[in-house]
Amino acid sequence: MISTGKVTVAVPAVPLGQGRLIRLPSRSTGWLEAPEASPELAAVPRPEPTSFAVLLVEDEPGDARLVELALMGFRRPAFAVHHVQTLRAAVQYLAEGAPVDVVLLDLSLPDSSGLATVSRIRDSAPRLPIVIMTGTDDPRLAESALEAGAQDYLVKSDDPERTVARAIRYAVTRMSSQIEREALLGRIAQQQRTLMDEISAARAMQFDLLPRPARIDARLAALGIEVESFFEPSLGIGGDLWGCLDPGGDRISFYSFDFTGHGIGAALNVFRLHALISDRWSPTQSPAQTLRLLGVALRGLLGRGHFATMALCTVDLGRDEIEWASAGAPAPLLIHDGEVRFLDAKGVPLGLSPDPHYRDRREPFPPDATLLLYSDAITDAPLTGGGMFGEVGLERLARDLVARHGHAEIARLIEEFERQVRLPLEDDLTALAIRRLGPVP
Repeated sequence: MISTGKVTVAVPAVPLGQGRLIRLPSRSTGWLEAPEASPELAAVPRPEPTSFAVLLVEDEPGDARLVELALMGFRRPAFAVHHVQTLRAAVQYLAEGAPVDVVLLDLSLPDSSGLATVSRIRDSAPRLPIVIMTGTDDPRLAESALEAGAQDYLVKSDDPERTVARAIRYAVTRMSSQIEREALLGRIAQQQRTLMDEISAARAMQFDLLPRPARIDARLAALGIEVESFFEPSLGIGGDLWGCLDPGGDRISFYSFDFTGHGIGAALNVFRLHALISDRWSPTQSPAQTLRLLGVALRGLLGRGHFATMALCTVDLGRDEIEWASAGAPAPLLIHDGEVRFLDAKGVPLGLSPDPHYRDRREPFPPDATLLLYSDAITDAPLTGGGMFGEVGLERLARDLVARHGHAEIARLIEEFERQVRLPLEDDLTALAIRRLGPVP
């Protein structure tokens, strides 16, 4: 059904992962890797502590005395031991805010036993390293204790002079590393959230560069032209864009361009070129003249290896023709009277040559004709069965849609295209169909 009315759906901000299909004048409705940690987030070597405050939770006086004697012999670092005999006393001591660097914890206390003892200490002091002491040499118990939140495991039968101090140092170091890692991951997560917010804002800005229906619907309706488009950057934002320029009278112009690269860098180039089009385009210029001016200007703005392909065409209703020029863009597809054929699209991409030259071409564009502009994401897309979609796939798809429905509607074209190719695409996708409406019966 052909509609020349007002916009039916307008989406001012498009969420990530959701494309936009546009019909003008009738309009309907395209993981980031974690950013590299900045240098200030890198781990800073810590000096060796000169002393440790140890909370010893042990109900056997003899075992507690052995630990105290083992730690008394150290001068650097020194160990200050506070001994309690019950879990309740340990929890109370921690609640009082006494300085504690590590807990030596017996798993068999008068008021608590087993791994629940570890959990109680962790609840009281989540950031405090814990060394388990038990009389059972059971690897499964040791593994369970570490899973419950302890940092190390000691068997009481081991030589305390050789093992206790080492276990304390290891437990403190391991907990410090864990805290630093959690803090680093938290900062990276915050950076990701900030980056996602910035990308969402940039995406909304990029979609705002698309033609606004309120500004061109009436003009298109008066000319008897319907425009459908699909636009979806592969990474939320990207290097594609299409637009509409109005020379006045019986003429109207359309363009589509595609920058090398993806993401933020390509999007910045999109804003550059969009600003240049606003500044350098004139209704008296031919498409080739406009491309030349843009190519010269971009040469001094783009980084090494960056360039853009672009197609620019003008529909001239007075002459019943289109005039176009191409800067290396994919060959436009002209559809009329059941025929589907590619047009010439030779031309150097914008930004590669300091003195580019382009050629204007003309082709009849009678009522019921459609011109399809698109990005190479379509022709370069990999097929699910192997190979590439290519111009052959696009021509076959367009012919099939024309045979079944009378014309190649963008919504159907994209739907069928996505059935045949392997998703997600690695490139920004743009498709623009400019259709001259036939006489109203």
